[in-house]
Amino acid sequence: MEVRAKEEIPIGQDLTPPIPPLSLSLHHSTLLSHCSSCFSPLPSSPFSPTNNPSPNHFIRYCSLQCSSLDSPLHFSSSEFHFFHLFPQPLYTTSPTSTDLRLSLRLIHRFQEANVSFSSLERIGGLVTNFKKLTLLEEQQYYNDDDEGEISGRILEGAKATAVARRMRDGLDTNVELSAAEYAVEAAVLCLVLTNSVEVHDKDGRSLGVGVYDLAFSYINHSCSPNASYRFCTAFDCGGELEFRICPAASGTDAAGTEGKSIINGSEACGPRIVLRSIKAIQKSEEVLITYTDLLQPKVMRQSELWSKYRFSCCCKRCKAMPTSYIDHCLQEILFLNLGCSSMASGDHFYGDRVMERLADCLDDAINDFLSFSNPKCCCEKLEILLTQDHVDVVLTPNGENLHRLFRLHPLHHVSLQAYMTLASAYKVSESDLLALDSECDKHQNDAFRMSRKSAAYSLLLAGATHHLFESESSLVVPLSNFWMTAGETLLSLVKSSIWNSFPKGRHIEEISFSSCQSCGKCTLLDRIRVTFTNSRDRNAEFAEVTSQFLNCVTDITPKIWGFIIEEGGGYLKEVVDPINLRWLESRTSSVTHFGTHATSGNAKETDSGFKAVQHHRETRVNLFQLSIHCLLYGAFLSTICFGPHSPLTFKVENLLSHEG
Repeated sequence: MEVRAKEEIPIGQDLTPPIPPLSLSLHHSTLLSHCSSCFSPLPSSPFSPTNNPSPNHFIRYCSLQCSSLDSPLHFSSSEFHFFHLFPQPLYTTSPTSTDLRLSLRLIHRFQEANVSFSSLERIGGLVTNFKKLTLLEEQQYYNDDDEGEISGRILEGAKATAVARRMRDGLDTNVELSAAEYAVEAAVLCLVLTNSVEVHDKDGRSLGVGVYDLAFSYINHSCSPNASYRFCTAFDCGGELEFRICPAASGTDAAGTEGKSIINGSEACGPRIVLRSIKAIQKSEEVLITYTDLLQPKVMRQSELWSKYRFSCCCKRCKAMPTSYIDHCLQEILFLNLGCSSMASGDHFYGDRVMERLADCLDDAINDFLSFSNPKCCCEKLEILLTQDHVDVVLTPNGENLHRLFRLHPLHHVSLQAYMTLASAYKVSESDLLALDSECDKHQNDAFRMSRKSAAYSLLLAGATHHLFESESSLVVPLSNFWMTAGETLLSLVKSSIWNSFPKGRHIEEISFSSCQSCGKCTLLDRIRVTFTNSRDRNAEFAEVTSQFLNCVTDITPKIWGFIIEEGGGYLKEVVDPINLRWLESRTSSVTHFGTHATSGNAKETDSGFKAVQHHRETRVNLFQLSIHCLLYGAFLSTICFGPHSPLTFKVENLLSHEG
């Protein structure tokens, strides 16, 4: 169902009051660290469910009130019995045990509210995609073995929940159930998979999944959305008092659908959700959010949307002919041999086997980092992935093998993922080195080098994403995080104690926020201070602040880029400027030159190492200026996406009060 704006809405404004969940369920990994009712962190002495028949229970509560509110549902929904039948997660992929437990809770709440199960395609007004997900109707798109595997897990998961309900009712759990006997469980599980969202804490960590009321669940998807959403508790939500959106079928009267829950009492459960505009929205324009990662190319978005939700997206970005600039960049390959240079576009080359190989290389490196705690090996693999020439062998019409040499475009989605991982991995490497012996000169110098690389890749990720943001403004949500992270890593670099070993070292205490204003090109600090205290229409302000910010960072970055990439070698030497990407035009038009080492700013002055660095005082001040600009702009974007109470804005407010 389409949901439309009841009035003209500027960028960066709440569209709804806090919308309560129909039901929530924590991930298995957060069951013993967070409250199963309100999702807040547990105190040192948490509460168990009331009337707990087992001392080794699987869930905890932060207070007696939360226990009394939620534990009756925990037992009556048979979630308790499910835990004892299946103490370990059944699957590592969708549907997870979290989804199964959420479906049990929903079934019971639907039954309490006398919601009809007569139609398994729509329950309580929510679409289930039951026939599509269980392959009961013929599929025309992406019909492969993966779909059969997902369908099988859905049916097996539905059987497991049906067995848990039989155990609750004292029935035999060892009988073979027919499909009809677990059809309702399967349909509600499909409803969960179709309508649930990941519930995040204030730091962006996923705590669990939830299905929210119709006012949110009716919102359709777009790969170029005009709205986002945030989570909040009943105490810190803020938001509008009335809905500024309504289902298209109900005209301008939204109260009948948005203001009333399909399950009585749902307002008592867990984090609420608030919808917010990330673009200016016209009256009667459809309000849209994204169901997928917008920094994926079209083919990957389409595949994910079909796999999860069984629809093919037809939004303006997906239908664009020729391919939109952002999607062209996210899948572009640079051919290095002249005979293939005319094919240097992702529109003509997206060989599945090649992209699978590159994705496997990326996943292998990330796995080294996350699963084996080996950031060094991860960094080495990703540097090779970004810098080496890859070979694709194709068969020509005359039967000959053609060897095509290619390299990832700096804006390719695999490149962006690599930048993000490298920034984190180098940061961890820095911490590991300092943990060994923070007083050792060699460890300090190596850690300082890792800190510079982390800052460089963070800045490159933010700059590359901002370049794409200029053609697709819905990227504002990830962009706010990337600029904030870039600011934090740069500030960490500025605070490093290694600076004091330089000639005429300058202590960090001498650098204050007033340094930010010395560029003389913007009033960003003053504007952000006002923005923190005044929630207002930002349609004109948004463009002006962005323009001022880019003018400043474009001026500062060349002064420090050579310093933070020195001694690093590898891929960073090929990046002329991480913010002003005009150099990419010459690289893509003359691809055989891609890979020549670049110098920028004062790189030539720093080739002889730390002791020979000239003007380090100015370099440090410039780094500090750049870090503050990134932090302030990231916080500004965060207020657009999540409101003035965004956790990112609190970070910068604390920084302002500490330094200011």
